[in-house]
Amino acid sequence: MRMFSPLFSVVFIWALSLPLLAQREIVIEGRGSGIAGIEYTGFNAGGGDGRAFYDTLRRNLEISGYFRETPPSGAQLSMRGEAVTQGEQLRVMVEIVTRGNNQRRFARGYAIESGRGRALARRVADEIVKDMHNAEGFARKRIIFVGTPVGQESKELYAVFPDGGDQVQLTRFGSVVLGPRWTPDGESVVYTSYHRRFPEVVRQNLRTGTLDILSSSSGMNAGGAISPDGRYSALILSRDGRPELYVKDLRSQRLARLTTTPPSAKSSPSWSPDGRQIVFVSGHQGRPHLYVVGRDGGEPSRITRGGAENLSPVWGKNGQIAFTRRVGRTYQTAILDPRTQEVQIVSPEDANYEDPSWAPNGRHLVVTRTINNQSSLYLLDTRGTPPIPLLRERGNWYMPTWSP
Repeated sequence: MRMFSPLFSVVFIWALSLPLLAQREIVIEGRGSGIAGIEYTGFNAGGGDGRAFYDTLRRNLEISGYFRETPPSGAQLSMRGEAVTQGEQLRVMVEIVTRGNNQRRFARGYAIESGRGRALARRVADEIVKDMHNAEGFARKRIIFVGTPVGQESKELYAVFPDGGDQVQLTRFGSVVLGPRWTPDGESVVYTSYHRRFPEVVRQNLRTGTLDILSSSSGMNAGGAISPDGRYSALILSRDGRPELYVKDLRSQRLARLTTTPPSAKSSPSWSPDGRQIVFVSGHQGRPHLYVVGRDGGEPSRITRGGAENLSPVWGKNGQIAFTRRVGRTYQTAILDPRTQEVQIVSPEDANYEDPSWAPNGRHLVVTRTINNQSSLYLLDTRGTPPIPLLRERGNWYMPTWSP
């Protein structure tokens, strides 16, 4: 989602740009491939916890990108088994077979304390994806995001699982939080908070709730993404009178300024997988584009050429950079290969798709979808299947970040 104010005290100065080499852009279309039809008529779910397991497993298989629920007459796979409560335990047996020849593709039994059916279903979904497709599942990875429920004005942090279940509120400042990013260890989240009436970059431990102030200098404090080794924080600060990119050593507290450019807004620093580079947004050459700079500084290298605006980059473990690009009147989600600078548009044109964050599997993204001034979270498969809504609650939900 486009969130320049109140993070920025300056605005982009729109100017005519010098002619640049065209950047190749590809649009991903179609419903994807490798999706198997699956039917569930042979599975018995007993009781509330058994039903919760069954519904959650079906939902997670559907959003995994590998399965689609299909009537028995057209299904390639069948899931059999049961989920029933026995005493203080939920006992589960799951078997997936190929229809026609009954070839067993997955079979496993479980026993877990009752009341944890949804949690077990997410584990089973990930195991099915791993066993049948040798791919990493994301069902147990939480998504943190900013939300404004109906009737509320403040912007608070929330967390939810990709299936849309078990949503919890993480902050209750009654003010504004923006730009959350997970720490690489998955224990904390870093974000910009206005809970003391001015912008600060804070790190919140998700287990204890403890807040650690990473940056509280005069002027703007934004960004805060933590390097893969956990040692450095990439910040956008205006301590010298204009927004620039800085890196803070979290051990020594030493602050190093990486950029010195003409006055312009900067935002959204994100680390490369090896921690040696940072991608960020700058408008110092006119319109906002993506730039890459080394962790120790140097001349930033511009890596986007097309689009009226290029915003919100996030560098995935797969080496690809997902970002928001304005094309015509809509904001779309794109991915860029830093080696070739080839750009692929991976969202449809029916709405604005912004604020991408990579799933751990390097295939899916969670994005903000906005239409008619209403924003919510959607799952986006980069292989071209239609976007899937994540949340059912009314309100505005945006700026998601997927746990590592």
